[in-house]
Amino acid sequence: MDVTDIAAIAERAETRFRLETLPQYLVPQEADDLASWRRGDRALPSPETSPWLAHLRDTTAAGIQWIRVRLLDHPLTEYSEWELYGYQANARAGERIYVADRAWDSELAKLDQDFWLFDDTPVLMHYDRDGHFLRAEQASEPRAYRGLRALALQHSIPLDEYLARHAPRLIA
Repeated sequence: MDVTDIAAIAERAETRFRLETLPQYLVPQEADDLASWRRGDRALPSPETSPWLAHLRDTTAAGIQWIRVRLLDHPLTEYSEWELYGYQANARAGERIYVADRAWDSELAKLDQDFWLFDDTPVLMHYDRDGHFLRAEQASEPRAYRGLRALALQHSIPLDEYLARHAPRLIA
């Protein structure tokens, strides 16, 4: 399954849920933005400057739900700090983003696999130890992934609340 296959599944879905569990994701399309962050550039993109954010804005306006839970460990990695900062732009464009700290509840240990849940279609995201994307795989048991989504949401808080309480220096 490649990115085109995932996009085709996502296009038909009214609810698009993403669980992220890794301390970092090393994907080439983020390298320049992360390098800018390291140099101190804290400018957030907007739907007017980012095709992705324009897509988020337009699809949420059309009734599509984008929901993400970011599972974290402490201390935060540089990548996680950069990601949390950048997620503020996604949230402004309409994505609902939640954060959970593994230390908050032992049940969060069950969340060890990145996945998308497009309505009732689970797509597993496989990465190597360092966070390089390897492959996507459509799973066959939506019920199990609906349960994992519920667990993640139960133990998470909205991004803005997390930042205000735990990482105020990252608030844009």
